Amino acid sequence: MGPDLNATPSDDPEDYIDPVYHTSKPVVESDDPEDDPDYVDPREDDPEDGPETYSDLSTGEEYSDVEDLYDEDDEVPFHSNTDDAPNAYITGRTAMHHPVSALCDISDFQYVGMGESKTEREGELAPGRIFRSKKQLILAVCDYSCKRNVEMRTQSSNKSRIIMVCVQKPNCPWRLYAICEGFNANWKISTNPHDHICTRPYNERRHDNLTAELIAEHVREELRKDLGLKISQVGGLIRARYTRIEPTYNKAWRGRERALEQLFGSWEGAYNKLPRLLEAIKRTTPGTKYDIISWETNDPNVRVFKMAAWAFGPCIEALKHARPAISIDASFLSGRYKGKLFTVCAYDPENHLIPVAFGLAEKEDKNCWGWFMSWVRFEVIGDMNRKYCVVSDRHKAIKAVFASTEYGWKAQGPQKVAIHRYCMQHVAENLFKKVGGGKQNKGLKDFSKVKLANKKNEDRFRERWEQLKAANRIAYEYLRNCGKHDETDRKERPKLFMWAQAFDKGHRWGLMTSNGSESLNSIFRVERRLSVTAIVEGTFYKCANWMNERTQLVLERHRLVEIWPKRIEDKLKKHSDKADSMSTTTFRLDLGTFIVKARGEYRDGHGFEVSKYQVEIPPEMVQTDPQLPFTHTKCSCQKPQLTGIPCAHVIAVCKQSNYNVDQFVDERYSLYHQEAIWSAGQFHCYRDEDQWPVYDGPTIIPDKSIINRGRRKIIRTEMAMDKMEGKNKDKSEGPKPKKPSKKKVADHQQGQTVEEAKPNQTFKRQSNRLFNLPVGHFMLTGQIIMSNHVEIQ
Repeated sequence: MGPDLNATPSDDPEDYIDPVYHTSKPVVESDDPEDDPDYVDPREDDPEDGPETYSDLSTGEEYSDVEDLYDEDDEVPFHSNTDDAPNAYITGRTAMHHPVSALCDISDFQYVGMGESKTEREGELAPGRIFRSKKQLILAVCDYSCKRNVEMRTQSSNKSRIIMVCVQKPNCPWRLYAICEGFNANWKISTNPHDHICTRPYNERRHDNLTAELIAEHVREELRKDLGLKISQVGGLIRARYTRIEPTYNKAWRGRERALEQLFGSWEGAYNKLPRLLEAIKRTTPGTKYDIISWETNDPNVRVFKMAAWAFGPCIEALKHARPAISIDASFLSGRYKGKLFTVCAYDPENHLIPVAFGLAEKEDKNCWGWFMSWVRFEVIGDMNRKYCVVSDRHKAIKAVFASTEYGWKAQGPQKVAIHRYCMQHVAENLFKKVGGGKQNKGLKDFSKVKLANKKNEDRFRERWEQLKAANRIAYEYLRNCGKHDETDRKERPKLFMWAQAFDKGHRWGLMTSNGSESLNSIFRVERRLSVTAIVEGTFYKCANWMNERTQLVLERHRLVEIWPKRIEDKLKKHSDKADSMSTTTFRLDLGTFIVKARGEYRDGHGFEVSKYQVEIPPEMVQTDPQLPFTHTKCSCQKPQLTGIPCAHVIAVCKQSNYNVDQFVDERYSLYHQEAIWSAGQFHCYRDEDQWPVYDGPTIIPDKSIINRGRRKIIRTEMAMDKMEGKNKDKSEGPKPKKPSKKKVADHQQGQTVEEAKPNQTFKRQSNRLFNLPVGHFMLTGQIIMSNHVEIQ
């Protein structure tokens, strides 16, 4: 007769009979748990070891993949060793209601006060309760202890059994004994006869049984909804569940990191999954390209990750229909490993962002920027005859890339194949720091950006330039030399066109800043805290959503039989309203030359001056450079030549001569081109991980030398522009005064005049208008290339 697999051990562990081997085995309790090599102490937390499976504390079930989950109508077997049905199956409500909620369903755990009876706790730690692993058993006991404000420890543990007792033994008789069922590796509570008769000090806020693993179980679902979950919010979730326990910052942080690993995989394993993920995206989304660079190690089967780049097919196709002007930038990674996220973005007629390419590298230097920009030039753009204008900050590595011929972006000399311009915002920031900062120099911000950099007329620019030279010599010298490749080289001629729009000749297309790339960095702020595969997935889904939303908006406007997007329509209407107050005189009808008189700027003591502008609309105008704006017209204010949109002076001539204004707007602003941008391609969802292509190359590991030590940086360092925009009060001005209460203000202002009461008014914080561009969700594509190319089946 075979062994009775359903035999339940008696309460006395010494009478325990193994149900498989049918032999009586006395259980020896050891007071020293370290003698057992398989000892597991629930109070110990190793942040490097994360659970390999998802679990449900309420049922003890454990799932290794989402495919293991069932619908709520499926019959799910669950062992129940009751007297009436010793081998029954329970159907109905289980933890598998939904693939998301099943991963962290602990709703069955209800708080029970101190001194509960054995019947009340039978739902949690009753004898006969089954768990899929020892880890789930320990988590359930830890949760039980934290909710009841008691504490337990592991007395003895090995591969076949575990004994847990109260930390106040022998004063408290609580004791739990569980065994491992060898035929299915389940763990079953054998005995738990006594209740806790102890309690912890009421003011004790720390709890050794509150482990990082337990915190991860409780915050994982909230983290899935909001990846930007803060440590303070993690602490709030734990306090809401365990009212008398306050987790330390370190433990809450480790719990959140453990939950991230459970959701997105380990940090180290993500690097080896990266080639498979990118290849899976490439096979489902046509046109996707990517490249991975890794370095050799002493082991030929192991390589160290260095750089990666990817661009999604729809984004690559969208770039072909956009204006030839892009912006680039890099932002820091705030996860376990240091690094930089490179971004390239273009702009549609509405100036909405088009994410073009992404890259990962360990730092910003000439090699990393050079490799990434070279890959963008030859793999993403491809057409070497198309000359792009690139707007960026004044980073030395970026300047070196555009000064070299080996990366395909040479922007100097007669053989230049690209145009490089500086971001006006970064130039103004550096100018503010150069003059010493402080409240007294905040006026330079508006002057350098609005009165100088944004001026389109050269005569007006020179007039303001002389004013700056007379007012602040330091600022004048900085702006005069900041366009040079080497600011200290006196022989190099000043290059005002690098930051001043008046001398740009239209290469910028009116884009004066790299705010688009800065906005991308803000959009992917949460993804930059995650592993490399999570970063790629985040860019993919956000780009797909953004592409879909923009397509729907464009199609709705297209149904209205409109010619131009809303931004262009508003700009034309604004210029048309200004043109109503202008007078036009025909100068040479055969050459299409007109003189337009308009009210100019206000002069102190002299009223408004009258400005004259010469407009040329020749019968035949040929486009000389397809990379520049083309409007079939010219104006002395230079706005049509620089932006491709007719100014108010041109519209005034059109109204007098009965010309159609639409023919003078560059066609790349049309709704047709905007529709072509957002309908250029389609994203397709890639398959699950078990269906990704097989990767037969060497194992890719991260560089251990770039691990982030200490508290990780999430928010960028405060810059001078923050003070200029009023985001943060200048430290030199002292602390910001506190807002007084209404009662104190009323009491203090009694008997004062209006002038005396003014200082007591409430202080209003200025809003930060930095990077105020339309932003949204974006996505990417790629093709793989590696050092010593690897084969992917």
